[in-house]
Formats: sequence, C-alpha cells, structure tokens
Amino acid sequence: MEQPPSMFSYRGTVIQKIWWQVVLVTIYTAGLVCVSNYVEGLEFKFPQTLIPVLGVVTGLLLVFRTNTAYDRFWEARKLWATMTFNIRTLTRCICVMVAENENTKSKIVDKVSAINLLIAFPYATMHYLRGEYTYDVGKLKMLISHIPKFYNQPLEDQEEEEFSGKSEVNSKKEKNKGASQPHTQQQPETNIPVELSYYIASYINSVAFADPKVADGSTISLMNNALNSLLDCLGGFERILNTPIPNAYSVHLQHATWLYLLSLPYQLIGTLNWFSIPAVGLATFALLGILGIGGEIENPFNNDANDLPLDDYCKAIREEILQIIGHHIPAPELWISPTDNPLAADARKPASKMIKLKEDEVRKMLKKGANLNLLQTNSSDLKSVGVDGCRIKDAANGEELRSMLK
Repeated sequence: MEQPPSMFSYRGTVIQKIWWQVVLVTIYTAGLVCVSNYVEGLEFKFPQTLIPVLGVVTGLLLVFRTNTAYDRFWEARKLWATMTFNIRTLTRCICVMVAENENTKSKIVDKVSAINLLIAFPYATMHYLRGEYTYDVGKLKMLISHIPKFYNQPLEDQEEEEFSGKSEVNSKKEKNKGASQPHTQQQPETNIPVELSYYIASYINSVAFADPKVADGSTISLMNNALNSLLDCLGGFERILNTPIPNAYSVHLQHATWLYLLSLPYQLIGTLNWFSIPAVGLATFALLGILGIGGEIENPFNNDANDLPLDDYCKAIREEILQIIGHHIPAPELWISPTDNPLAADARKPASKMIKLKEDEVRKMLKKGANLNLLQTNSSDLKSVGVDGCRIKDAANGEELRSMLK
C-alpha cells in the first residue's frame, strides 16, 4: 500500500516551482526593513486597512481557482473509472455471452482479437490525451500493429524526422516533460481511440449478423451501449483537455496575488519590524503554493507527479483482462455440481445430491442452514460483549437473547 505523503516530502510538491519566487519576495521584504530601520526620515508605517480587503479578494480568487482545477482532476478520474467499467463489460460480454458452439478455434481467435483492441483502447486514449498522435509507441504498437491505419504520415514529415534523428513521440515527450502543458486546441493527425471503436463496432456487427444462437439481441444492445459509453468518456476527456480556464481570470488572479504580496511588507513593518521578513515569506509560500497547485492539476493527463497515473491504470486493465482471456469460462453445471459446493451448511450436502431431493426438503434444509449461520454470527458478536455460546443455546427465546445484550 502506498505510504501517505509526508510533510517532509519534496517530490511532487510545488516548492520546486515557487521557491525562487518566495526567496525573491523575502529579499524584497528584507530590503524594505533595512531601509526602514537604517535610513533616517524614511519609515514604512502604513495603515493595515488594505490587508483585509486585498486578503479577502485574493483568498476568494485562489479558492475558486483551486476548486475549479480539482473539479477537472476529479472529473477526469471519474471518466476513467467509467471507461474501465465499460471495458470490463465488453470483455465479459465477449468472453461469456458470445457463444462458441461451432468453429470454436475461429471464434476464440475472433474474441481475443477484439479483446486486444479493448486493451489497446486505454493506451490509445492516454497517448492521445498527451498529444502523442502515433501508432508506434509503447504497448500500443504491439496491440494494434496488425490493423489497417486510417492515417499515413506525409512523406515530407517522415524525411524531416529521419534527417533530425528524432521521432514524433520523442519530440512530444520532450515537450511534455516538466510542468503541465497549457491547454491548446490542436488538430490531431489521427484519433486512434475513435479508430479502435470502429474496429470493435465491426466485431459487434459481425456477431449481430451471425447465427442468432451466437448472441441474442440484448447482448448486442449491451455491447453497443458499452461502446457508446467508451466514446462518451473520450469526449469528456477532450472537453477537459481542450477547455482551459479563461485567460482573463488566470491573469487577474496572478495580478491580485502579487499585488497583495508586494503591499504586505509595507503594512507589517510598522508592527513586526524584523519579524515581518519571515511573516511575509510564509504568506508568500502559502499563497503562491495554492496558486501553483491549481496550475499543476488543471491538466491531469500528463506525466507530472501530480497528474493521474494513467500508465498504471492502463497496466491494471491489461493485466486484469489477460488473466481472464487465458481461461475458458465453464458452463454452470460444471461449477454448480461439484461435491465440494457446500449448498446446505447444516447437512453438508453438495448441490449434486440436493438436486435429487424434493423441493420442500431443499428449502427446509437451506432455511435451517441460514438460521444456523445467523446464530453462529450472533454468537461471535455476543462473545465480544461477554456472553458465551452456552448461554445463547440455553436462552429460551429471542427476548432472553435481547436481555443478554442489554
């Protein structure tokens, strides 16, 4: 389990970005204090009426900025969870609800091919959101190398990359390295997640027009709804990525914050004197830290320490699905009938023997087993309050049991 963040942690904090600004404001404050103390006739003793006014306004702006950025971060996480759910739904439908009665080997190959595209979908989405519009990157290259491509890179671009010795992915990674990138509306060369949705839809379509025994209408409808939801999640990601916080608001917040910090020393020197230096430094660290956090989590799709761990999410989906497709899902009679299926706890009879009994006997046995389990559970609970199992069995009725609890 991941350890909770420590107050002494440095990686992933905004200190790396704001430390020089804090130092700059602290030096500025120290200079004003020195001038006030050593230059005769020049004292900075301003009334403190400006601090509450600017402080309230700046605080409200910072809170709104941080909340807006976190809403975007949390919305992205919820959309990814929804995407994971729909990938699981499609995988379950393909593995279990699409029959393999005839041409079993061919059906298995078709299923695994479609499921591999479901594994590729989150990888393609991750690279698309990071501006890596290419088929040849990481796990995605291995998963979709066999499918026809919708986009071919222009010859002049290929020659330019060969001449420079840099691939498109490497150049994108260098550009994305470091701080969160600003939101810019770019026209991608190709939208690989959308391409994959067409191939997945073609598989669903082939199943729908096959023998009705392969998959019924409700299964086809469920698969289509899950695929539509995947594209809806992709649209939500694009909305977060391509809708920046208005520039006028961001610039005004920067102006208000710096105006407050630069005017703060003039109003503290008269009362705190030399202690105004650490006071202003702490205030600068707090306010610029909040401002920096908003900028860090505004775009949660990059590789920064405070962004969503999309690589881990993709890996988890891949490993989970690979564990499933490596096994054949057995028919119900194979996992209901074994002798070690404890259907009736009191009689310890397996399901294969329970089937041979009359309906009344089965229901009576199941009811008795349920009551026994409930009594055992209550017994363990009562022991925790000092009532042993013998007294429970000796209790004449429910009222006596309740009195023991009291």
